[in-house]
Amino acid sequence: MKGLGGADVPFLTRRVRATAPAVGAPAGPAPSPPAVAAQPGRNPLDLSAPGRAAAAGHGPSSHPASAAPPRHAASGPEDRLYPAPAFGELRQLTAINAVVRLNPRQAGVGSLVVTGTRGAAWEGADRTTGAQSVHREEIGTPIMTDGNRPLVGFVSRDAVVVLRHVRELRRALFIAAGGPLTVQGFAGAGFGVHGSLGAGERTVITATRIGAVLELRAESVPEDWDDGQIWREFGFTMTVGVGTPLR
Repeated sequence: MKGLGGADVPFLTRRVRATAPAVGAPAGPAPSPPAVAAQPGRNPLDLSAPGRAAAAGHGPSSHPASAAPPRHAASGPEDRLYPAPAFGELRQLTAINAVVRLNPRQAGVGSLVVTGTRGAAWEGADRTTGAQSVHREEIGTPIMTDGNRPLVGFVSRDAVVVLRHVRELRRALFIAAGGPLTVQGFAGAGFGVHGSLGAGERTVITATRIGAVLELRAESVPEDWDDGQIWREFGFTMTVGVGTPLR
């Protein structure tokens, strides 16, 4: 037999025989491709690779930006007051309904006119105090405004508060002469106190500036008290010798 040369020897390969499944063992299902997690808001017909849109800044973020906290306007002392009727809502103050408040607009326009008072006392924002009677008897320190007009004083027989400069006022009080007491302010709004709030008592109206509002309150003192006793009851100590000389 003629021998084969190296070039005549064919390349021999070994065929691997497939292993037959074991008898009785059920064939397993074909492996499924790895599932892609569904993304919220993703169009099911979008065939682009997941994550590209988010990476480009067009998809939902896994860390949504938190909403900025709401900004609250700076609150003043008037925002912490208990509710009270607005100036003009009550036509008469009584022992039960004794408080009204002028809002910032009412407290900054025109004048507050008190009729039926025998005397007024005041305390300025600088804590200086003074008083004046309906007969123009005056003690303490007046509060003079830019127009050289007293912030609180008598015009004819009415006590007047110049509301344009109310920021210079801390508080004031008005002592009833014995009859009806009326208070009028912006656009004709006002109220009255008919007589005293109780037997043997005299009505006093206190005006207290709280932030940008002005609170008016009807209170009572013994009828036989003089003005000095009433001032002391409400904590007024006249500052004599400060500012304008005593007249």
